[in-house]
Amino acid sequence: MIDYREVKKIYFYGQTIDMRAGMHKLQILLGCNFSPIAMMNTLFVFCAKDRKTIKIYYENEYGTWLLINTMSYLKYQWPELEQGKGYRVADMKAILKGLKVLEAKNKEIGY
Repeated sequence: MIDYREVKKIYFYGQTIDMRAGMHKLQILLGCNFSPIAMMNTLFVFCAKDRKTIKIYYENEYGTWLLINTMSYLKYQWPELEQGKGYRVADMKAILKGLKVLEAKNKEIGY
């Protein structure tokens, strides 16, 4: 499956996607925006409109993976996507468990 030690980057697709999209449609979508080298060992995460189903596209030296996960009673807490913001593997694992990724806000306290 996914060796998280090898994952270079994690991309969350900002728009909802039709969950009927299969491996080839996602490859075409990603191939228009990323080079084959950039896609290697990178997670691409897509979410359904109802936020109950996600698809994860992953390529490594052994082949291409399309993983599907569906929540029965909860919804995925999709992160607010910011330009240039990176996500860590720990963030991805939290989202797969249905948890929300919280941002640390540094505020100066004035006296």
